[in-house]
Parts: sequence; C-alpha cells; structure tokens
Amino acid sequence: MHFQRMLIKLVFLLLLVHQVLANICDKYLRELAQKQSAFVQCSTLHAVPVRLCIGCEDPFSDMQGAYMVMREEKNCTEKFFDKDRINIVSTTQSILTGLWTKAYCDDCFASNNSDIFDTKIMDLEDCLRKNKGKECQLCLTQYLDLNEFYLTLDKHNNGQVCYDMQDSMNRTRAHWSKDLNCCHREFDMLLFLVTCCIVVLLPLLFYSTTYALTKRQERYHDVFIEDPRHNGPSTSAMASSSVADLPSTSSTATCPRVPSKKNLTNNEEFTSSDDDDESVEASDIKTRNKIA
Repeated sequence: MHFQRMLIKLVFLLLLVHQVLANICDKYLRELAQKQSAFVQCSTLHAVPVRLCIGCEDPFSDMQGAYMVMREEKNCTEKFFDKDRINIVSTTQSILTGLWTKAYCDDCFASNNSDIFDTKIMDLEDCLRKNKGKECQLCLTQYLDLNEFYLTLDKHNNGQVCYDMQDSMNRTRAHWSKDLNCCHREFDMLLFLVTCCIVVLLPLLFYSTTYALTKRQERYHDVFIEDPRHNGPSTSAMASSSVADLPSTSSTATCPRVPSKKNLTNNEEFTSSDDDDESVEASDIKTRNKIA
C-alpha cells in the first residue's frame, strides 16, 4: 500500500515537471517572438537613412539571446525545431539574422570604426552648418579627411563596410557634389579635341587603306596577265583565233561569191583552150576515116 502511494506521487511529480517544462518552452517561444518583433520594428524605423546596425544593436542582441536560450533547452528543441518542412522558428530567425549579416553590421563594431566615422562626419556637418555659402572652401579639409578614412576602410575590408557608413557616405557625397556643387571636374579641351580627331580619322584611314590595297591588287593582276613570261596564250584569244579560221557558213549560204576580173580571164582562157583541143581531135578523126 505504501509502495503504491509512492508510485502515484512519483507519476504526479513527473507530470507536474513535464507541464512546467512545457510552460517554460511556451514562455521562451513568446519571448523570442517579442524580441524578433522588436528587431523588425527597429529595422523598419531605421530604414532611411540607414541606421540598422547602430540603431538596432540592442534589439538584435536580445533576439539572439532569446533564440540561444530556447535552442539550449532540449525539450524546446524537440518541440519547436525540425518538426515540419517549413520549420518556422528557425526560418524566421535565419531571415532576420541574414538581414544583419547582409548589412555587414559586425564591421560597425570592429576596431571602433563606427565611432571614428561618426566623429568625422559630425565635424563636417558642423563646418557646413557654420559656413553657409562658403562650404566648398572652408569645409574641404573635413570632407577630404572623411572621404580618405572611408576609402581606406573600404579597401581594407574589400568593400564589406558596415552599411550604415556606406549609406551615410553616399548621402554625404551626393550633398557635397550635387546640392553644394563643390565637386568641379576639370575639362581637358586638348584631350577632347585629340579624341575627336582620332574618331574622325580612323574611318577615313580605314577606307583609304582599303581603296589603295584594292587598286594595287588590280594593277598587279593586270601586269600578271599581260606578261608572256608568266602566261601562255590566252584561252579567250585562242578561242577567238580558232573561230576566225573557220569558214563563215552564214556568208556562204546567204551571199554567193562574185568572181574577180582575174578569175574571169583565167576561166575564159581555160574555156578557149578546151574548144581548140576538141576541134583538133575532130579533124584527126576525119583524116583517119578518109584513109580507111
């Protein structure tokens, strides 16, 4: 009987502990949700101008602390993490941490860079405020000092500078060059003229060279054809001569040949000689008949 009572108390105690742990996990979850909400609100409020890293350092640290506490509790891990495909708690935390990482916020607190940058930019803003109308001359030193510091930092970090400083420097440069019109770029007229001449002469040079080369090739080609040492009789010339040697059938068929005077004389002599021969033969025949 005593043993049964002890067993019941033990079961009751285990149920109570389980309930307490479950309540603790729910409490941790609510705290994490509140910290995440605070960080999202802070990020949105510090969007323009960007002061995410400096302005939301505390909310981000609180959110990270609440997440780690919940992660270290075994019962909470089994209950809220890796229980489904979406894994909402881990995914939400990863997105918010990615925003912090994407802005290179850790660089703001490395080597006290943000404090040095803020000091220099405040000096420039004070100078601009005190010297209205003469900003370009009297505040040039402060501007160059700030710009040099940023360029050194950018080169040292391979471009991964805290985004708070990036946004602030971009706005400062835009204000200095566009609003105050202090950035005057010198125009090199000589360089401009040389560039224009090169652009104009390049097409002319190209087409002139092409024309000269074409003419030269044509001249060499003609010399090569006319030189008998390099070429035999032209095929076209041979064909023309062979055609010229052939009798003209068309002229023979259409136009009868008219004999010349010399040919007529020769024909007459030939005809008379034939007639004499025939008369001689006839007289010889008559003589033979008489003798017979």
